[in-house]
Amino acid sequence: MQIRPATAADLDAFLDVMSISFGVSNRRPNVHTWVAAQPGGHLLVAERDGRVVATGSGIGFGPTAWIGAIAVRPEARGERLGQRMTEAVIEALGERETLLLLASPSGRPIYERMGFEPDGAYRVFSGPAHAQAAIGDGVRPATEADREGILALDALATGEDRSAAVGAALDGALVTDGGAGLRPPFPARPILASDPDAGRALLAATIEPGIRLAAPQANVPAVEALIAHGCEERHGVVRMRRGAPVAWRPELLWGVFSLFFG
Repeated sequence: MQIRPATAADLDAFLDVMSISFGVSNRRPNVHTWVAAQPGGHLLVAERDGRVVATGSGIGFGPTAWIGAIAVRPEARGERLGQRMTEAVIEALGERETLLLLASPSGRPIYERMGFEPDGAYRVFSGPAHAQAAIGDGVRPATEADREGILALDALATGEDRSAAVGAALDGALVTDGGAGLRPPFPARPILASDPDAGRALLAATIEPGIRLAAPQANVPAVEALIAHGCEERHGVVRMRRGAPVAWRPELLWGVFSLFFG
């Protein structure tokens, strides 16, 4: 068994392992192909007999870093390979004040053994088949002049410096007083809102059929708005942390970049 950095030639196998493991189709482009192109991004694979059997990924945002894509093919399970991939990603990320991840119910015991503790929860939905975006009064396309305000709102909401992710999501983004609906180069609709009315307006303006949507359980207005739109709840994930607490504000998060780094 060899655990090593993924190459461009491994990307299809990487996404295939994730699709099999999580039961959700992973195609290009997605958050992992974006992470692969970032200076602070790491994609790892475990290879056995020339075949990729497990994956892991990480991305750093200064003192914080996120771990994701911990997936193992069914025939390779039972060898604590998920834990080994997590450890390899942590090593690749280097010294950080805080490590974060979003855990499924099956993954949570692994991370608890490694010293991670719960730090909140997300509820995960998909956009209904009848969804149709409706841009209301006061919602407009973002411009370069909005960049600093969006970055400040994201930093307030996440407690992190995510300028790389935000910068990649401004083309096609929408803003309104008190909020921003971002458009990253992969299927996701992150929404930041300091006011519930702004969050509701941006959700209505960006919702699409089948799009995966997730909001912190603590953001009750966001969860209620998703349900009111007819979104189907799929599952939940637990945010877990190892290291120093992060001053994040879940009530400002109405939509996530991904189930990788929230």
